[in-house]
Amino acid sequence: MPGIKPLAVPADVIYTYDGSFDGFLCCVFESVYAGEVPVDILREEDSPLTLMEVCPVVTDLTKAERVRASIPLKISARALELVTTVFCSCLAQKELRLLEFLLRGYREGGKLCFRLGDAVMAPLLSAEKHLLGEAHLLKGFVRFADVGGALAAVITPKNYILPFIARHFVLRYHNEQFMIFDKTNKAALVYQNGKAEILRIDHVTVPEISEREARYQALWKQFYNTIAIEGRENPRCRMTHMPKRYWENMLEVSDLVHPAAD
Repeated sequence: MPGIKPLAVPADVIYTYDGSFDGFLCCVFESVYAGEVPVDILREEDSPLTLMEVCPVVTDLTKAERVRASIPLKISARALELVTTVFCSCLAQKELRLLEFLLRGYREGGKLCFRLGDAVMAPLLSAEKHLLGEAHLLKGFVRFADVGGALAAVITPKNYILPFIARHFVLRYHNEQFMIFDKTNKAALVYQNGKAEILRIDHVTVPEISEREARYQALWKQFYNTIAIEGRENPRCRMTHMPKRYWENMLEVSDLVHPAAD
């Protein structure tokens, strides 16, 4: 960003924005040109009742693009990658932490990204690792059901991982039509007619499965239980490789979370 101010001072103000990545970049723009670091950056729906000044930041795509272009130019390409990834994480106060990183990066340059133990860098790297690890796990933990000729699945991740698993499932099921609904982040990856799109959806009602699908599900659960070796059962080991928080959406172990009524 030409004419960027190198220093910003703490200010008793809270920024609010629309929750989009472009909106966050506009918060960075506001901070830089106002020469201030807000107390917090919150989504509009999370705006608290407070006596502190609240500054609504309107999303301006021109400003957002200026900030986006400035990150690899003034810091590094790695900095932009880190910012875009951590923005999708469940890191507490991620917007404020990312702003602090960018303000320092504008002053110090790309070398900041190599200071792995730095108080600003460490939480971001930990959040990135957590998100990418969860995305890797869910490539194997997503369970689809055939509903009316299309595949549907529900997931409840901690992070917003749909952008990081979309390519995997599109390549794997490129001849199918499918939807993965992220119940946590109220979004859905929809793939149909050769096109993939991530949509913001508050709620999805998945149609009842057919008798044929029900039979296949029963066979899968029977297979899973049959191949288990009772003498080698190790619940702790299973939870290490298959974290319990994913079980409610995994057919073969969902009954362990919500036992079927007698």
